[in-house]
Amino acid sequence: MGAEIDGESSEKLIVNLSPDLRRDLRIRAAELGLNLSDATASALSAWYARPDSAAVEVKGAKSWGTYLPAGGVARFAAECQQRDVTKVQGISQAISLWLQTNPAVPAGDRLVSQPVKRILIALQKGGVGKTFLAAGLAQALAEMGLRVLVVDYDPQGHLTRRLGQELIPMDSKASLLDHMLGVATRHIRRSLAVLPQSRFGERLHLLPACQDAFLFDVALSRMRAGREESLARALEPIEGDYDVIILDGPPSLGLSMDIAMHYVHRRPGELADRSGILMPVWPDLPSFQAYDLFDSQRRELMTMARVQVDELGFVVNAYDARKGASVQARHDEWGERSAPGVLAVFTDLKEQREAQDRAIPLLEYDPHCDLSKGLRTLAKEMAA
Repeated sequence: MGAEIDGESSEKLIVNLSPDLRRDLRIRAAELGLNLSDATASALSAWYARPDSAAVEVKGAKSWGTYLPAGGVARFAAECQQRDVTKVQGISQAISLWLQTNPAVPAGDRLVSQPVKRILIALQKGGVGKTFLAAGLAQALAEMGLRVLVVDYDPQGHLTRRLGQELIPMDSKASLLDHMLGVATRHIRRSLAVLPQSRFGERLHLLPACQDAFLFDVALSRMRAGREESLARALEPIEGDYDVIILDGPPSLGLSMDIAMHYVHRRPGELADRSGILMPVWPDLPSFQAYDLFDSQRRELMTMARVQVDELGFVVNAYDARKGASVQARHDEWGERSAPGVLAVFTDLKEQREAQDRAIPLLEYDPHCDLSKGLRTLAKEMAA
């Protein structure tokens, strides 16, 4: 998402693309060590040189976006018009051609120098499914074989209890806040809980919440220096143990959110859209209003701290097409708010509520339900 830093050198392309092609493009680009925007630009260059490109099945294509060099969007539109194909057909042909000419990279030859992937699940609006998404994505990634740490960064502790674990006691000098303030009396690794279910192979670890996090903004506002890096310093001793670290974001736009956003900023040499913010939303007006405030804070942080915080996309929860055209319109609009847009859509969270009531991880409670299947599909894409 380089356009956020250098808006004059790139521009946003919004077009429909099938979820399979979107996922395959992201995975292959990561294997080759390419940013998604660079891979797309390369795909279009190859397509421009192949006027005889074969038609591609585009059924099920959904809104998707990325960035192209300045002038790239107009050139793509003109080329589609000249070939008398739709934009969805044009981009599908280009990406299909690129995937064919850039085969999967053997595991031993893939890019290995990237930092740990850091994903913040966040939107300050309550009830949109932050904890569901943080817990479910962490489970699916661990089930795939990745080493995952999920951090309950919400003082309410819903994630901790949902996974059947206990909160860290107050005044224990072992909470995340204690480590961020530099007053903890034991190594942070001793505060971790290992989820016992065999499907996770002891690869899914939780840093439980502590209710002292209600004092988060007040306590950290007293730090004379280094607030922005406090979370990174706290987690640094254990980052190397994991492939992915997921934060269940705080329910506010205060200092705690600033620090969480800063933690997932793009590190030097890191691919774009590898770490960043994944945003659960509903197809309703309040979610759009909440996102506008949230995005303003992200942009202000990037300007003041001189960092790039990538938006990884949206996950639309509680979607029900039977509720009318306005719900469908809201759903479609999310696809145009960010690049790459909507990564997953979940209808009802019934199984998750049942799993929550029993304090059992969803993928253990009902591994074959649509929610579990959808989380696995999302995890494949997020793992790239």
